[in-house]
Amino acid sequence: MTKQFVYEEVQKLEAVCRESCGFLWNHPETGGNEKESADYMRNLLKSEGFRIVNEEKLKHAFYAEYGSGSPVIAILGEYDALPGLSQKTEAEKNPVSPGGPGHGCGHNLLGSAAATAAIAVKRFLEAGGTGGTVRFYGCPEEELLSGKVKMAYYHMFDGCDAALSWHPMSANLVYDEGYLASASARFYFKGKTSHAAFAPERGRSALDAVELMNVGSNYLREHTMDFSRIHYTTDSGGFPPNIVPDKASAWYCVRAPHIADVKEILERIHKVAMGAAMMTETEVTMKVEYGCCEMFPGHSFADLAYENLKEAPGLTYTEEEIRFAKELQATLDPAVLAKDEKVLEAAGAGMQAKVSPRELWKKIPLTASSDCGDVSYMMPMCAVNTACWPVGVAPHTWQATASTGSSLGEKGALYAARVLAGIAYDLFTKPECLKKVKAEFKETSDGSYEPMYEE
Repeated sequence: MTKQFVYEEVQKLEAVCRESCGFLWNHPETGGNEKESADYMRNLLKSEGFRIVNEEKLKHAFYAEYGSGSPVIAILGEYDALPGLSQKTEAEKNPVSPGGPGHGCGHNLLGSAAATAAIAVKRFLEAGGTGGTVRFYGCPEEELLSGKVKMAYYHMFDGCDAALSWHPMSANLVYDEGYLASASARFYFKGKTSHAAFAPERGRSALDAVELMNVGSNYLREHTMDFSRIHYTTDSGGFPPNIVPDKASAWYCVRAPHIADVKEILERIHKVAMGAAMMTETEVTMKVEYGCCEMFPGHSFADLAYENLKEAPGLTYTEEEIRFAKELQATLDPAVLAKDEKVLEAAGAGMQAKVSPRELWKKIPLTASSDCGDVSYMMPMCAVNTACWPVGVAPHTWQATASTGSSLGEKGALYAARVLAGIAYDLFTKPECLKKVKAEFKETSDGSYEPMYEE
């Protein structure tokens, strides 16, 4: 049974994939609230003969399993949306629901393509192609960078030999390594209220402490390693300006090339917070929310994924689709568009249909974060991107939401399903492929992973 079998099965599932993409896009749910999305995916896979295994302590997390014995190949799926990114499939900003959530990162495509690939692989195993087990992982809260970290904490990934991941993007390429490690922490300041005019000397402003902390943290940026990121938001509790506020908080997110770097920067920020508390005679408490790892390098797995990216039937677009893509591009900063077109060698193309060169990932590093990084620390994992929105469009934008609800996104998802199914086919039918990626992982990993999460 050749690889063409799984390609044909994916093609037979085109209507299923499109329907899934559309359902999730039309029912966007933010991290921690993915009830309809998770239930939809559970029901889809159950109807295809998968056994559903839920995690009771993480209600929107599950895996769907088919087969028996080794190897156990995981295909990672996500389905959470982003707040405030509701958008119609139009080339001008026009939300479906003003202020509502939307799939500006394309997780409606991500989960649907992963499920489609898993079903195609299941049918291959069912037809007697080979022995082994395929698992689709329903992963909530990726946008919170916490879902897979919690799933790892609850041992949901135990028993897997390798994991396949993908993400919508503006290009078709594979990453050997990427994603920044990340962690989040909240700083709660406690002061003393007073009348801001009658007796300001009696008050101790928690808000002053937050502001001083932010100033100090901004000075800290100069003294952290390359590619580190420090983001924050603040909350003063809604006090009117004539009251010295006794409560205020800051929520910090730190990113860096390695999780050890993240922890170090967080500790330095904690010292800044304590200094701000000392200056204002307030108290501060730090609470670390969670953290996720960077993506562990896997060159041989990336090589295998890249070969499948080239081998799988690729992308073609209609004139109408290209016109829509260019209309979206017209809403972008021309300088940003020109830069991306140059890097991708796609000037005037609208959509990137071709497969990018193998080493292109080095020119467009992943400076965002993903909880997929934690999976890559537990087992070999590959990271594939396919074009789901126009060149120049970035994730977490209304333009991306418009694309992920259109045929542009659906085509990218179906292509991703073919690629993932092809990779899984190689791992099941060519023991040397799995042996090679596992050997590299064993050689380079020290096995020290611990999820940065506590109940």
